[in-house]
Amino acid sequence: MTRPTLTDDEVQLAMNLVLREAQETGRRATITAVERRLDVKHATFYRNFPHLITWFQEQADAQRNIPKPEEDTKRKNTPEDTIADLRRENARLRRTTAIYAEALRQLTLDYDEVRSQVQQPAHVTDLAAHRSRRQ
Repeated sequence: MTRPTLTDDEVQLAMNLVLREAQETGRRATITAVERRLDVKHATFYRNFPHLITWFQEQADAQRNIPKPEEDTKRKNTPEDTIADLRRENARLRRTTAIYAEALRQLTLDYDEVRSQVQQPAHVTDLAAHRSRRQ
């Protein structure tokens, strides 16, 4: 099943949307984001739209070079603000660490379960577990 051919206007629209989203979120605009939005393979996109890709890259580079306005130019960064920011970041990092620790714990349990399921039918004896039971 062949996909309908994209027009330059459709690609241009997707590129403009990606550029605007990148500007609003402060992220970098990429060709990959455009390809995902259009659901087009990388090679196909480069083969069919090299002129638009060049335009997009120029726009993305220009967007990155625009100086960002200071958000709080009136308010000075007080030590209390810095401490509050650091506490929020610390809490976020602790939550992330807890998520990763839980994922590792679950992976360990899954690995042990799969290993035992494979070893039982093959009549494999785990020597490390066997030694620990004897001591």
